[in-house]
Amino acid sequence: MAAVTKNLGFVITTSTSYEAPFVVAKRLSTLDHLTGGRLGWNIVTSFKESASRSMGFPLVEHDLRYQIADEYMEVLYKIWEGSWADDALKEDGENDVYADFERIRIIHHKGEHFAVDAPHILDPSPQRTPFLLQAGTSTTGMDFAAKHAEVVLVAAPSPHILAPRVSNIRSLAAKSGRDPRSIKVFAVVTPIIGRTEEEAQEKYQRALAFASEEAGLAFYSGNAGIDLSKHDLDTEISPDDVTVDGRVHSLVNSLKYRGNDIPSWTPRNIGKAVAIGGNGPVPVGSPEKVADILEEWIQIADLDGFNVGYVTSPGSFEDLVDLLIPELRRRGRYPLEGEPGTLRERVLGNGQSKLRDDHSGSRWKYDRYPVEAEVHAD
Repeated sequence: MAAVTKNLGFVITTSTSYEAPFVVAKRLSTLDHLTGGRLGWNIVTSFKESASRSMGFPLVEHDLRYQIADEYMEVLYKIWEGSWADDALKEDGENDVYADFERIRIIHHKGEHFAVDAPHILDPSPQRTPFLLQAGTSTTGMDFAAKHAEVVLVAAPSPHILAPRVSNIRSLAAKSGRDPRSIKVFAVVTPIIGRTEEEAQEKYQRALAFASEEAGLAFYSGNAGIDLSKHDLDTEISPDDVTVDGRVHSLVNSLKYRGNDIPSWTPRNIGKAVAIGGNGPVPVGSPEKVADILEEWIQIADLDGFNVGYVTSPGSFEDLVDLLIPELRRRGRYPLEGEPGTLRERVLGNGQSKLRDDHSGSRWKYDRYPVEAEVHAD
């Protein structure tokens, strides 16, 4: 896909729980090279017991997963940022010199969870560290995001649920020395757009006709750790109904919200909403109406953008491109032309192809690498 596109960025998801950091470092560096710096990584720790069983590992407790992920990130920063100097790559065919080995550092990491004793086996990619995304908004997840994420993906049916979470992430980032505005927050949204209100409503009703409420209930149950099949369809659900540790904590916390902008948290209402929109809203209407809703969310929750879902493919994407984006461009909310540069530059601004200096990973850049901290104590 990268070979035949110029403007698309690519974000892939891998888990810090099931793959060695050295392997992930190699794979993502390769992809950053092949995409010309258009690669992002969505960092997940994996919360489902079914996933742990399929991989043959026990499910690690929530907060410990994030502690492990924090060391995982340190290992990756050392490999991506600290192993090769900017001038290490020579590619001097006449003198048979590919790289200056004296400008390549062997990483000696020995920590509580990981051990690496090797150099990075690829030269620095356009971004070195791929653009970093993360979706955890539990208490521990927000701490992790404030330290590592450049984009935080959030989800809730109301912007009023998201507002305090976004505020807390930015506050935590500032306390850690980062510019809180350098962390971008994107909310899940699944718009259904028509040229007119009537056309949009027709598309919505057709989507409802084919949506499976049972599938929505199963999806929600698996993510929330609540077996909704054991509850009456019109009984209100609360966080006390959680039965397993493997869950999305922020999804459960949303059950505490009692605003007038969403229906009560009953299995009947949950099934209808989740069957189409997942964990986010489903705005229905003309391009102008949907744009108004998105701007309202931006204002209330202090968002920077949206993680857009779809109902049909390619139909939902065609409606997004042909109907909504022109309206957003008229409002100055979307670039008029294709965006040049790396994926990080497209989100953070021109000239910011590498990790910002206030990002925690920057302490491991080659010229700043604290060699005395390289080897961890047992």
